[in-house]
Amino acid sequence: MIISVLSKSQELYQSLAIDWETVCLNQLDKYTAIEYFLTLEDEPPENANNLQKINRYLQVFYHLCEVAEWEKAGQILLFSPVSIPLHEQLRIWGYYREQIELYQQLLGKVNSEQDIICLYGLGRAFYNLSDYDQSLIYYQELLKLAQLINNRQAEALALDGLGNIQYMRQNINGAIAYFQQQLDIANEIYDDEQKGYALENLGYVFYFSGLNQGKYNDQQTGLHYLEAALAIAVKLNNQELESLSIDHITQIYFDRGQYNKSLTYLFRQLAICQENNDKLRQARILGNIGRSYLMLKQSDQALKYSQTALIATREIGNKWEEAKLLNNLGVIHCYKLKLYQEAIFYFGQALKILQRLNLQVHQSMCAANISVCYSYLKNQKKSVFYINMAKSSMAELESVEYKGILIMSIANSYWLRDKIWYKAWAILLVIKALMIIPPWRSANGRLAMESAIKQIFGR
Repeated sequence: MIISVLSKSQELYQSLAIDWETVCLNQLDKYTAIEYFLTLEDEPPENANNLQKINRYLQVFYHLCEVAEWEKAGQILLFSPVSIPLHEQLRIWGYYREQIELYQQLLGKVNSEQDIICLYGLGRAFYNLSDYDQSLIYYQELLKLAQLINNRQAEALALDGLGNIQYMRQNINGAIAYFQQQLDIANEIYDDEQKGYALENLGYVFYFSGLNQGKYNDQQTGLHYLEAALAIAVKLNNQELESLSIDHITQIYFDRGQYNKSLTYLFRQLAICQENNDKLRQARILGNIGRSYLMLKQSDQALKYSQTALIATREIGNKWEEAKLLNNLGVIHCYKLKLYQEAIFYFGQALKILQRLNLQVHQSMCAANISVCYSYLKNQKKSVFYINMAKSSMAELESVEYKGILIMSIANSYWLRDKIWYKAWAILLVIKALMIIPPWRSANGRLAMESAIKQIFGR
């Protein structure tokens, strides 16, 4: 007796249970196409890209939507062509726009549980594309729906997303409030996974806001939360949560000057991301490797990894990550390679993106860097213009870290002018900046100290 082994796509076709006797004649071509894609189409070649590998399932999804088979289309969304559901696989591979198309087709067509999947997916996809306004809308809709049907887990997911948006907009207290609610719900429903994500969220907000504001106790609280999140991730064998927790702990090593230790963890995480083909995290890790090499004074390596990260980030369309990488490339060209025109090019591109995203604090930092470049180029008029742009939001800066960087930039601008009183004022500003961001506290403090020594002592 010959036993026939069905492929994954053939098993999916069987599970759809299409009743051919009830198929209308004007829809026959759609159902025939579905049968073809799942039972007859050849497997994609070995060298096919990720999207080609799952194209048959996307085609089936759209054909099902065309004949209003919404529940069956929902099955496709949850089908695992590789190892995780199709819609999540698209996220891991960085196909956010394709994700959005799937969710928008299905939203409001099946039931509340399906809408929860779609709303959360839309909020996350738009967030990954740096469209925070759209992301906020979908997370707010998710929160309303979750509360309406008393789905506490979905409510926690919505709070997670809302907290991240508040953090991006530098509303630290708002972010902490959302993440604390997420943690409370996780404890209430005994959901260890949600608890882990909430602790990871609270960990990075407390640590990095504590670092920016010079609050040591908040940094310690943040580290405690991150370590607790990591322990939960290991217990649950949740690789994503584990990686997120390690990413932030690695950043702490970086800020504490342990660059080689940071690199060790970064390369381990990079190998995991490459194995999973997680495009966004790969790009972030490559960028952080570049920053570590910059602090180790290995400019060639810093440039190599930062440029590779920029290419990867542009492929997936995350504008916030792109702006950070452009700024990092500007820092390398300005402060290490002394190529000021090239640095202005990178800082200028970053500034345009930050203006579109309306991230004013980061705009200020970018403008300060451009001012430094023009100071070195002896273009006092443009240097003053960008310093004034940076200073315009000085009063709004809650971060003492950013204030220190901005003051150091102003000092650089003054030092490079001809009048002696400008140089005297520059020295006073350097001292003030180093009191705000001392070199033992963060990587920014060490860069500031290095810049001051080169400026004042010429070495």
